[in-house]
Amino acid sequence: MLKVAFNKDLLMANISKIATSKWSLPLALLLIAGLTAAVFWPVLYNDFISYDDTDYVTLNMMVRQGLTLKGLVWSFTAFHAGNWHPLTWLSHMLDVELFNLNPLGHHATSLLFHLLNSALLCALLQRLTGFLGRSMIVALLFAIHPLHVESVAWISERKDVLSTLFWLLTMWAYASYSEKPGLKRYLPVVALFALGLMAKQMLVTLPVVLLLMDYWPLKRLTPSDGGDKINLSDLKIILIEKIPLFLISAAASLVTIRAQDSAGALAHGDAESLLLCAGNAFISYLKYIGNMLWPVDLALFYPFEPSAVTPLKVAGSVLLLALISALVIAWGKKRPYLIFGWFWYLITLLPVIGFIRIGGQALADRYTYIPLTGLILMIVWGVAEEAAKWRRGIPAVTAVAVIVIAILLPLTVTQIGYWRNSYVLYSHSLAAVERNWMAHNNIGILLAQYNRNDEALFHFQESVRLHPGGAEGFRNLGNSLQMAGKNHEAIAAFRQAVRIGPNDAENHYRLGYAYLLGGDSGSAYQEYRELLVLDESRAGSLLDSIRILGRR
Repeated sequence: MLKVAFNKDLLMANISKIATSKWSLPLALLLIAGLTAAVFWPVLYNDFISYDDTDYVTLNMMVRQGLTLKGLVWSFTAFHAGNWHPLTWLSHMLDVELFNLNPLGHHATSLLFHLLNSALLCALLQRLTGFLGRSMIVALLFAIHPLHVESVAWISERKDVLSTLFWLLTMWAYASYSEKPGLKRYLPVVALFALGLMAKQMLVTLPVVLLLMDYWPLKRLTPSDGGDKINLSDLKIILIEKIPLFLISAAASLVTIRAQDSAGALAHGDAESLLLCAGNAFISYLKYIGNMLWPVDLALFYPFEPSAVTPLKVAGSVLLLALISALVIAWGKKRPYLIFGWFWYLITLLPVIGFIRIGGQALADRYTYIPLTGLILMIVWGVAEEAAKWRRGIPAVTAVAVIVIAILLPLTVTQIGYWRNSYVLYSHSLAAVERNWMAHNNIGILLAQYNRNDEALFHFQESVRLHPGGAEGFRNLGNSLQMAGKNHEAIAAFRQAVRIGPNDAENHYRLGYAYLLGGDSGSAYQEYRELLVLDESRAGSLLDSIRILGRR
């Protein structure tokens, strides 16, 4: 029998030669793209989701026309769905132009952006630090982490993957500018940053991250004598050069607030409500870390529960965050990547952490798409640095990284499967998260569309029980009761919807029509008068019904 001698030293020497060759980075990028594509391939066969995909694509008349001059103007002037992101709208329009309403093409575009982001992250970190192995592991964990499935698998979250591409390109341009500062290299930084904001305004924190880059890994704030104190004269110059970027961020923030407020998405309240939002924000910082380390029971929607924001939880979260920050600053003198990664995480989450709460969620997986990178970088760099002190440390930590990735892969594939269609997604959300009123409401709508009204009625009743402050839930409950022949009960539900959402024309229309069916034409006419102020077209429709039925 032929025996082949195994020369470990020769093998390690060959691996070392590959790692330092000119082909090392291209091979790493190819590995990242290939593995990510293989893991996310099932997403191509997922359907559109009834939650937001209707607003963004399938029922959006502007988007469904494809690329048109009218659509171009609309994308830059509309606050549709509570957002201003013209580049995102244009990307959806381009998809319709190319693929019509075939979800495969729309998913393919989002996946392509995710592949580009993962590869670019590796190339960027390798350029900034010189460490290819560490950069590749960070990029792989970014690419295949289950928390990032939502941003890729949900077509409505195209803004995540698109804006992140411009985020990374801005960092790349800034790295070039830092090598040789000048207007010619500064303008691409400003341009790419502005384009990123036109995809999603979450990029408003990027100028602060560029300041972190100045500290590490660019080391633009380190004195030439190698000391560990920040050079104040350099700091002044670096701050001045960021002024245009901060001004753009401020303008984008104002536009975002106006857009969200126009859609009624901003949570307004008294001092107690604001304290609850702040408390939930501190708790959420730690929940996101927990979900990163243990990514199970991830769901589309995590309801905001005031009862869960207890003084003990808030105080504990604040103290733990303060302790971690203090340790990071103390250890950061010798390990500056800790400061970079930790404050990247804290700062990039600020726009969506909930101090100003938008919508009814306490947190959301999609919000981690950019922030998680800071935590991953901290861990990878820290572990690699410690491993380098041991003779067999690097092979051991490489093996650990492979095991972690191998554990994450099936979790990610499973998570992608939950996005197969709306029914599967909402059913999983109900199983994963208790008191999930949004999932009850959405699955109720689906069931009603399939003429399973008895089941739908149960879910609508659960939705309003868990979330008595939601007008849409009561309106859907009223519709379901009406279909069940319980018009008197439906009127009570529609009244609640009007009480909660008095400026929503649909609520008045439904209540007016229910009155009409119940023979109360006087009350129906009162709702018609309300509709005249809110929506003349709906008012005319109700008036026609009153005339046809001869009630007035």
